[in-house]
Amino acid sequence: MSATPRTVLRTALLTPFLLLAAFPAAPAGAAPPWPRPAAAVFGGLPAGVADPTALAARVNTDGGVVSVRSGPATDKRAMASLGDDTRVAVHCKVWGEQVTGTERRSAHWVRIGADRYLPDAYLAWPPVHPEVPWCGAGGTGAVTARVAAGGSVLNVRREAGTRAARLGTVDDGQVLAVQCQATGEQAAGSAGWLRLPGNRYVAEAFVRWFPQRPWLPWCGQEPVRVPPASSHDFVEQATGPARDAARASGVPASVLVAQAVHASDWGRATVARRDHNYFDTACAPPVALAAATPQPPTAAPPTAPAPTASPATAISPAPMTSQAAGPQVRRQAAGIALGCRAYGGASLRAYRDQADSFADHAALLAGAPQHAKALAHAGDPERFMRELQVANYAGGARHADRIIELMRRYDLYRLDAAR
Repeated sequence: MSATPRTVLRTALLTPFLLLAAFPAAPAGAAPPWPRPAAAVFGGLPAGVADPTALAARVNTDGGVVSVRSGPATDKRAMASLGDDTRVAVHCKVWGEQVTGTERRSAHWVRIGADRYLPDAYLAWPPVHPEVPWCGAGGTGAVTARVAAGGSVLNVRREAGTRAARLGTVDDGQVLAVQCQATGEQAAGSAGWLRLPGNRYVAEAFVRWFPQRPWLPWCGQEPVRVPPASSHDFVEQATGPARDAARASGVPASVLVAQAVHASDWGRATVARRDHNYFDTACAPPVALAAATPQPPTAAPPTAPAPTASPATAISPAPMTSQAAGPQVRRQAAGIALGCRAYGGASLRAYRDQADSFADHAALLAGAPQHAKALAHAGDPERFMRELQVANYAGGARHADRIIELMRRYDLYRLDAAR
């Protein structure tokens, strides 16, 4: 998606839509120094926005105005508007909806005050775009990632694995410019890796975040997805992924879309918006979560072999799948999900996009031996759901009734006609 052209931008409030801006590669992933503003002007923002340590940027709307929003997406409340050439002080960045602006296409939004966000797509950064630090959770400002290698150095790899080619090292205590997170081979008991500029990776087991770990996107993941404006739009967007998953698995497309509506609340659920999980697909068994989800460290790193050498045995993380799935589905699930993230008390899978969520969910349904009878009735979606219920499918005693009601109300059976 992209925002309206510049000609419309001159006369109306911008409603941007986002993509990741490329950062300049820094040697060995070190975070470069950034310019500090001598003075900044904030159009209509609280005086508390001013921060002498913030970065300086200038709004470029080609003569129009841009909305300051309460969150990093165009469906969040507009808190104020800033005109062309307004100078702002940027505290940190977050990952959000993709916006196409006058400067670039980017999924980064910058925080310029409490609950005040601007799309980076409309910011000019003289002389070059700096490495803006990530924001912490809640009202926390900029956070920092530092190498914690116990006095040694940390290997920088070509890929997220200890057996990948070594590109260099970074010194203990070095500040890192982290772009995203990835799941790879285990290192010091963790399968979490961080990507640095230039497609270089370091094991997160030897990185410490101060004062806390930020919310990071997964490498290769699509930006935050704003829910469709109507039920019709949701079904239209989900039809392609559902039919593709149905052809590969045998699960009716009508059932998949209805389950996605029910689990994600028409795409409004946080895990659907941010991690493209439309079915609340969980990470199990628990050991997979421990291996695949980088956690913010709470203390100094445990004693471990010096990170300059790879562990003697590099082990792939345990597959993330339901305990009912067969071996073939476990291998597929491990390849589809990017990793796991905690949402409340649950550990849920993160996906590259909506299509991967549908494909994974359908594969898990089709691969469970107890669902064989349901699959035998794939040509009758209602019977399919009744048989799933008999097989003790999760979702509660009335899950089948709810899914059938959705299929009938929105005529989802039409999605099965083109299979």
